[in-house]
Amino acid sequence: SSFRCGPRAARQPVRSAMGNSLLRCCVPHRPANNNLEEDCDGRPLACNRVELAASELFSIPGLATAYHTSVLVNGEEFFFSDSGIFNDRALTSHQGQPSERFDVGWSTKTGAQLLRVLAAHFRPGTYDLIRKNCNSFSDVSLYYLLGTRLQGRFSALERLGQRASIDLLNRFTKGMYVPNKEAESYRADDVMKALDALGDSDLEGAGGASSGCGGAPRAHPALTLGARVTVIGLRSAEALNGQGAHIVRFNGVNGRWEARVNISGEVKSFRAENLRPAGELIFEPGARARIHSLRSESGSVLNGEVCEVLRYLHDVSRYEVRLADSTKALKGENLRPVEEAAE
Repeated sequence: SSFRCGPRAARQPVRSAMGNSLLRCCVPHRPANNNLEEDCDGRPLACNRVELAASELFSIPGLATAYHTSVLVNGEEFFFSDSGIFNDRALTSHQGQPSERFDVGWSTKTGAQLLRVLAAHFRPGTYDLIRKNCNSFSDVSLYYLLGTRLQGRFSALERLGQRASIDLLNRFTKGMYVPNKEAESYRADDVMKALDALGDSDLEGAGGASSGCGGAPRAHPALTLGARVTVIGLRSAEALNGQGAHIVRFNGVNGRWEARVNISGEVKSFRAENLRPAGELIFEPGARARIHSLRSESGSVLNGEVCEVLRYLHDVSRYEVRLADSTKALKGENLRPVEEAAE
């Protein structure tokens, strides 16, 4: 036997008299020039495994069950939170153990491409339990990756909630639901039209190992179960700023991280922007810092440069900083507050 050419090459055996020539054409391989793998007809090869993970949040007896869902590409989880899109390989948003996890298909597109393309549509601060939540993200993610949609049973409560009163929603969410004006204009159909217009034009733009089959995993997420963190930047509960805590879980209802504060033992809900890895030098957005101790050939030329801190990238545990003509992602250990770096 040999193998059928096409998107599921090397996974569907068929009988053929053509022998090894067809096998060589269709078995996925890593090209030396890092270009996209292609099937026998010159189309990108669908060799990125797509799964769906789901966990039950709560149920309204006789009506619907609320779910938190996320999409996995080659084992890497992508999910939407109040702080935008997050990703890791520990299924953190399901406390490591989703109630369901199953294969959906194979895609020509990687997780890196998914993250880049959908980031503009799922920005921090736009999460809403009813209008724009984790299931909204999973729905359009599956559409982008596979051209399919999220099963209706996972979003049944949202459809019910869109017809319910705020009082009823607060009763079933124990007061946790607060409508988000930033999500009022969200329409899945609008996002899908934008993806259709994009087509496959992004396939060549991921670059390097992020293109084609596989793709490099995102490294060292800062927010994982049990991670030690420091609370920063709170305005309504300033007394918590500077206190240590550890991550207990991701809350799929409000899209925030729950952490147990060390001093009081209380579990509080935080946006990712208000948490930093314990022991790391803290920079607020807008702060100025001086770069130091970069050792690579390309990085060492930046030593001594002053930059502006834009935000903390929790998925790679680095700060995004702006230089005169570019942005970089740097570790906290390679930055000093300008006032402490005076020569």
